[in-house]
Amino acid sequence: MQQLMHSFEGYRVPDEILKGVRQGEISSFCLFGHWNGDSPAQVRTVTDMLRQAARAGGQPVPLIGIDQEGGQLMAVTHGATELPGNMALGATRSPELAEQAGRVLARELLAMGVNLNFAPSVDINVNPANPVVGVRSFGANPALVADLSVAMIRGIQAEGVIANAKHFPGHGDVSSDTHHNLPVLDYPRSRIDAVELVPFRAAIQAGVQAIMSAHILFSTLDADLPATLSRAILYDFLRGELGFDGLVLTDAMDMTPVARFGAVESTRLALHAGADLVLLAHLPNQLEIAHQTISYVQPAALARIQAARQRADQLALPDLSIVGCAEHQQIAQTIADRSITLVRDGGQLPLRPGVDDTIAVITPVPRDLTPADTSSSAHIGLADAIRQRHPRTQSYQLPAGDNQLGAILDATLGAQIVVVGTVAADQDAAQAELVRTLYARGQQPVVIALRTPYDLIAFPMIKTYLCAYGIRAVTTEAAVRVLFGEIEAVGVLPCPIPDVSFDQI
Repeated sequence: MQQLMHSFEGYRVPDEILKGVRQGEISSFCLFGHWNGDSPAQVRTVTDMLRQAARAGGQPVPLIGIDQEGGQLMAVTHGATELPGNMALGATRSPELAEQAGRVLARELLAMGVNLNFAPSVDINVNPANPVVGVRSFGANPALVADLSVAMIRGIQAEGVIANAKHFPGHGDVSSDTHHNLPVLDYPRSRIDAVELVPFRAAIQAGVQAIMSAHILFSTLDADLPATLSRAILYDFLRGELGFDGLVLTDAMDMTPVARFGAVESTRLALHAGADLVLLAHLPNQLEIAHQTISYVQPAALARIQAARQRADQLALPDLSIVGCAEHQQIAQTIADRSITLVRDGGQLPLRPGVDDTIAVITPVPRDLTPADTSSSAHIGLADAIRQRHPRTQSYQLPAGDNQLGAILDATLGAQIVVVGTVAADQDAAQAELVRTLYARGQQPVVIALRTPYDLIAFPMIKTYLCAYGIRAVTTEAAVRVLFGEIEAVGVLPCPIPDVSFDQI
């Protein structure tokens, strides 16, 4: 069943999957870092097996997709260039940098044998409580998101990789995670046109080759079914009214809003709705699902899939040495340097510690806040970068919860300078209490928001507050360059937060 996008566990492709590729029964795959290799070499080994099986059967190469957005969602790290994410690009306000980021992502994926990137997220993060999009969005302004989305799409596709705008019709204004719940949006069509659809219309006009659906119920467009399962949305609206003629992909079908229908029934509904490729993700028994849905194949969808495979078949794969190369690392650092946003300057910057002064640096233990997050694989190097400038730097990590809060507060009591990196502190009582306590006892902490800018909600009294939009090494290095006055903070907030006027957006 060529309209199903398969996944499998392991660094070697199962024989039954290879057989399906050789025989032309399986056309596409979604790879996962935790299943198929989190290093470029491991991924290339897997994709080589798939390509060789296709060639042995006289088939074009399969479509092979992966989540390599940059920022908090990167399936492959360990050698790949760890680019800042979309919200950092939003803070740079630079389509040129967004296009360069797209080119870096695409070149490196192609070297790994991947020809489809599930990026960019073109969702507009207008809801500060959004638990799953956040820094994966370019920002809250529809025009800004549209401009940067088009630029990144242009960069990805210029290198021959398929770009995938997601999550249609828009995932930016939800307050629950679609991995676990079905969000319902009741906005009138006029609001959807003015906000959510702006970047999708721009992406379609720019020639984006794929669009991914959202597991969200837009009641104005379909009162009964989430977009992934809605023919009114995927076929009548996306294909008919918006005129999109590329590949329509579903989001992962193991997510609760669609999985509740059952694997076979939800797949059938998605195919009927107009999906070209149904992303099975972590669903078990995928070959059986294929067998039970074979009668729902759509000839027009097969033609689009075949055309995309033929284009991919013409691509020459770069050598793996391009992955993480110096040129790409410099692009990542430039994006990070230009993204750092000084929201409040209480006169503490640049830092000028005395030789005998102690700097205490406190950061949370990185963790995956949602299933669409790979932050737990990263190391927050804020203290490391500060220590390079000032040896008397002490580092403390605050785990989830507050079981070490008292000990950290005691240990940092004598520090002359305190720098706190926060991650979603507006939703974490322990981080909020830490910052408020430091402030109350007169230590005037410098706070750097390492995810969304909204942390200021939890401690509005803080005088010096920066936004960095990520925890990758280039981002913490850029933030520290600003702290010590080595570069100027030139980033502009991509979304509003309390006590910041809208004219800064």
